[in-house]
Amino acid sequence: MKQSTRQFLKQTVNASLLTTVIGSLSKLSGKNLGKGLGLGVFITALGAQSLISTPAYAMSERGVTSFAATMRTAANSQNIGQISKLIADDAIISLSRNNKTTSLNKDGYLQMLQKSWAKATNYRYQISISDVVITGNQARAQVTTTETWTQAGKPVTIKTSSRATLSQLDGNTVLLRSVAQVTVD
Repeated sequence: MKQSTRQFLKQTVNASLLTTVIGSLSKLSGKNLGKGLGLGVFITALGAQSLISTPAYAMSERGVTSFAATMRTAANSQNIGQISKLIADDAIISLSRNNKTTSLNKDGYLQMLQKSWAKATNYRYQISISDVVITGNQARAQVTTTETWTQAGKPVTIKTSSRATLSQLDGNTVLLRSVAQVTVD
């Protein structure tokens, strides 16, 4: 049974129990609580139950900070599986360099990353996130990354400045969109 169906059934049972309690209180007190009061209490209790039992997936600064820390750790250990978990399945990553733009989906980005790692030694990754604006389950932020490595005996540095959209999905912060300007030194 789906989680949402279970949740609905749980709320229905709770509402039924509340209605029974209201009816019992009417009989015990000898006074008719009235349909208006009973309905008001029922709706209020159902609303409170929904708020208590509904998971909150609103984005937070903490989620953004955690995303950056996890991304840094995963990239530095070249853990493609962990990085994959940090990118939404329907993500779009747009990279621009020298007036040429390439848009990649999640799989394309992960393949490009693995190919780069295969050619590199001493790979290091840094990330900083600033100018975070949170709205509901999404955050827009300025993301700056610096990747350094040695390739064919020469040092390589790639700096990326992007405007990214992060989203809260199933309690995890993931990259949803990124429009990036890439600089290679």
